[in-house]
Amino acid sequence: MDDAVPITPPEATPAAAKRRGRKKRPAIVKENLVGPANIAVLQKHLERLRVAHDHPNRLLHLDNLLVALLYAFYNPTCRSLRTLEGLGKVCQQDIGVDQLCRTTTSDAMAAFDPKLLLPILDDLRRRLPALDRADADLEQITRQVIAADGSYFNIYADVAWAIHLTRINGKPGARVRLNFQLDVRNWVPAAMSISGKAQGSETAAVAADLLPGVIYLVDRNFIDFDFFHAVLDKGSDFVVRCKSNQPNFQPHQERPLTDQDCTHGVVSDRVGILPGRGAPDRVMRELVIADPQTGKSIRVLTNLLDVPAYVIGILYRHRWQIELFFRWLKVWGNFEHLISHSRNGLTIQFYVAVIGVLLMYVATGRRVSKYAFSLLTFVAAGQASLEDILPILEKREREKALERARLARRRAQKLGQ
Repeated sequence: MDDAVPITPPEATPAAAKRRGRKKRPAIVKENLVGPANIAVLQKHLERLRVAHDHPNRLLHLDNLLVALLYAFYNPTCRSLRTLEGLGKVCQQDIGVDQLCRTTTSDAMAAFDPKLLLPILDDLRRRLPALDRADADLEQITRQVIAADGSYFNIYADVAWAIHLTRINGKPGARVRLNFQLDVRNWVPAAMSISGKAQGSETAAVAADLLPGVIYLVDRNFIDFDFFHAVLDKGSDFVVRCKSNQPNFQPHQERPLTDQDCTHGVVSDRVGILPGRGAPDRVMRELVIADPQTGKSIRVLTNLLDVPAYVIGILYRHRWQIELFFRWLKVWGNFEHLISHSRNGLTIQFYVAVIGVLLMYVATGRRVSKYAFSLLTFVAAGQASLEDILPILEKREREKALERARLARRRAQKLGQ
């Protein structure tokens, strides 16, 4: 017994003191998802969002919800509350919560204030790299060029605040309208809002968020004298496509066309006024431009008097960028299915999509594309890093640039014939 090794009593072993209170919250944004450059700025905002709706009994906070929706945005298969719940079980550590119950997530999206996400949008816009101009002919336009439009998204028919309608099959339906403003030179979202049946017309909704000192490109549904006044009062300008007979235009002078105007399909260039009650009391300009693809005439109205006629035509053609963005959002961003019925929830979902787009810009230095979006799904799944996909994106961008140059040469040859 003398050789026996003495056993230290349990009370003699120092034990680590049990910590009280909540565990320290780890960083919940993966560097490989958003890129090293975005980690610091996002973590700062996540800390701000954590205390925004804090409560001792709250388990799901706005920072958790933002990260979960970002992961879902980069995962095309995750487009419902049920699949989001499954994502929460797989990515518990990354999102920072044990689970994302469907009812809890739905209630949180309705309760959280989407305006708390706006500082993130502003911060990311300031961090954007200097992207290439959309068209060399627009270099003489030093101001920001914004395309504005609205697009409808289907929602459940029992949502009281939505815009109600009868579908083609005779069944009741509902939808909401996303009012959007897009910088056409680099595809950066500039402003957005959600409208239901109480928000009035599309022109009124866009007019509420107009920016000063920019050029607005809008389509025929924006032929509204009140909208024209709102743009001009902001110190901005507009280029709007008109119907063949609306609005009436009284020409005072026919401007001569240059060879470059004719090469770009400009048929006529006149200055005059808009008659009628409520029309802006200033000189306007009407141009008729032949569509290079179809040969049909397009009537365009603008208050830009000192810009070459062919540049006005190029400006209007860039309005199509916002249609491409809506198509990208619905087809590649899979936003045909909305996961909330509340205005707050829908606004949060769209804001997160814009944050996701801006993160792609900052991380890759390139405008968003379906190729970048598809490759980022591998990053979100942890199967690749941003460093892995950047060479693939660069190669694809070179191929697209060569293709655009080839098509531009073909169009120039066609117009020169």
